[in-house]
Amino acid sequence: MGRQRDYKMVGTVGNLIFYNHLGDYRMRTKPVSVKRSMASVKSGLNFGKASKISKQIRNGIATINPLPSDSRTMYRFTGAWNKFISWLEKQDPATPVRQNGLPFIQGFQFNEQSDLTSINAIGVTTGHPEPGLMEIRFAPLVPTEALQAPFNTDHILLKWILTATSLADVETEKLATGEISIPYVQELFQAPVISIPVMTKPDRILVMVLAVQYMVNRKNEIQLLGDLKKLPCGVLWAGRS
Repeated sequence: MGRQRDYKMVGTVGNLIFYNHLGDYRMRTKPVSVKRSMASVKSGLNFGKASKISKQIRNGIATINPLPSDSRTMYRFTGAWNKFISWLEKQDPATPVRQNGLPFIQGFQFNEQSDLTSINAIGVTTGHPEPGLMEIRFAPLVPTEALQAPFNTDHILLKWILTATSLADVETEKLATGEISIPYVQELFQAPVISIPVMTKPDRILVMVLAVQYMVNRKNEIQLLGDLKKLPCGVLWAGRS
């Protein structure tokens, strides 16, 4: 911006704009128009899609997420989806479709202070015993050896939510929720098999988020341990329907 000293002009000459601002005659250059490349436009669209999906899933798991309003988690999760969408676009259509362990999504942590993947004993396998039905099986474990619980733990809750996201429509729905109560004992524990009706659609991404909650005995009262360092929550499994 500059002031007019010898003239009092209002109008446009070339790339200069002359105008009157509250009695003060000024001049400025026109803003430079930048033509965006197709790659830049595509990148912006992908980021917008990632941001919307991230928000939908975070809203869907808010009841089990120990940090539902954490802005850093929001940015990280959006970034993970943005990387996944970009990765997906680069895949050769002729190669076999990857169904399990989708990159950037599986293993994502909603609580950076407590890593779910550090509990090696917690794992799932998925299968489709018949069309339209999905089975989720947890690996057997010995709670006192595997779950890193405080000494006064009464039992442990595994709370999970399964979501399905359509990349074509950029819409997410909550397919199922559940809770598994594990007694804190030295005996082998086997969680029941989870069966969920699932419609097979090629563009849908399934995400299973798991939160581990330690229920401790304090003054003869069972309550949730509130230490964030003991509240892991993350994507246990991500795959296609």
